[in-house]
Amino acid sequence: MSRSSVQRRVLAVAVHTVLALAASSTVCAASLEFDPWVGAAVGYIHNIELNPSDQRHSDDFVAEAEAGFRSSYRSQRLVGALNYNWRGVNYLDENQWDSSFHNLGLNGQVVAVENLFYVLGNAFYRQALVDPAGSPSFGGYFQPGNIQDSWGWSVTPTLDRDFGYVTLLARYTYGQVNFDESDDFSAQDSTTKSAYASLATSDPREQFNWRVFYLSDRTEYDNFLPYRYDQAGADLGYAINSDLRLVGEYGLETDLTETATDGGLDSSYWMAGVVYEPDERNRLEARAGERFWGDSYFVNFRHRARYLELTARYSETPTTNTNRRIAPPDGLPPGELPDDPDFPDFEDQRLEPFILKSAHLSVAAIGQLTRVQLSYTDNDREYLYSGREEDQRITQFSVDRDLTSNSSARVWYTRRHRTEDLRPDTTDNIFAARYSREIGRDLTASAETAYQIRSEDGRDDADGWWIGLRVRKDF
Repeated sequence: MSRSSVQRRVLAVAVHTVLALAASSTVCAASLEFDPWVGAAVGYIHNIELNPSDQRHSDDFVAEAEAGFRSSYRSQRLVGALNYNWRGVNYLDENQWDSSFHNLGLNGQVVAVENLFYVLGNAFYRQALVDPAGSPSFGGYFQPGNIQDSWGWSVTPTLDRDFGYVTLLARYTYGQVNFDESDDFSAQDSTTKSAYASLATSDPREQFNWRVFYLSDRTEYDNFLPYRYDQAGADLGYAINSDLRLVGEYGLETDLTETATDGGLDSSYWMAGVVYEPDERNRLEARAGERFWGDSYFVNFRHRARYLELTARYSETPTTNTNRRIAPPDGLPPGELPDDPDFPDFEDQRLEPFILKSAHLSVAAIGQLTRVQLSYTDNDREYLYSGREEDQRITQFSVDRDLTSNSSARVWYTRRHRTEDLRPDTTDNIFAARYSREIGRDLTASAETAYQIRSEDGRDDADGWWIGLRVRKDF
């Protein structure tokens, strides 16, 4: 074995030692993957502040250094993924914008007692916008002073036992979200505690299926009102035939318009609808009902074909930003993490609880050499204390193409439109392109560019662009 292979193996084992110690000592097949890499880039940025043309703007050359790894571990009792990316950006003249970015993601599960007890874990370290009305930008190049570090983690011990006809599920989540030192009152450290228990039919394909459950969520801040929400209910389903099922839910919940700090089961709610699932590739669930804030709706649709994937979702739920941050990314199963984003986290970090009305549509056409994807997300927040409303609409379109066996190209467009009571509407349009080519063994060179236009009611448009060359070495 070569010296580099030994070093790689030693580093991989060190990274996963903590996770591996939690796994059973039972001898079983296990797989460990560890893929480190380093990179560098040089480029030029126009209008770093992303100011309108009648205001001061800075242009400068920039040099970057990057390093990171993607890793995963799988055994009989443990699955986990741990990814990390460090990036340093240094400006030639505008040194006040020099930045260092850390991005980490962890997602895993340890089975302590098979078919009975397991523990889920999740952690993140990423950048967040100080002012949510500010502009997220490609690579964080524009308005870099509007970004701060945020990190958090959660652990969820879970009891899951199938008794044959009924299944018992009980879990408790403890999580924390922390922000770098900031003068912004809303960037407060917080702790979330959540408990959930349910008893349900084991086989959802039974002609009659049911579930009874209880949920309690609590979020506490350093210097703000605590949040408490409780819910208890029964969910019933009856199959009309093999494809169609009638569903209904009735229960009690906290009326957060009356109090968001005390909890309790003081308001009744109901929802009813259908589940249509003709085969494994197609499924539609639609419900409508009434909750403490008024009429409420839920839709979840998916379609998978050979070259096409289509998903559509709409949901309404009371929550806090802390709850959303500590949740596993996009509901991914344990042991999986998404790719590093091109944009920083631009979710609102404010403390006030809200009703989140979220719609998402995604269409992907996947060929042998080309992937085309279009997505649209609309997150509407109705805040419970102030009564204000904030709406973020994000449209993304991308085309990925393998040009040859060792080269590829990607072009993509992102539009973010944000509206909020008492603040001007803002719209960001970002166009980006990247051409990549392997120039050696595990060595890739890329040429990339991005152009961003920011429109805000009451002021002139602002635009900026980035162009650069990047190299990356995988080990």
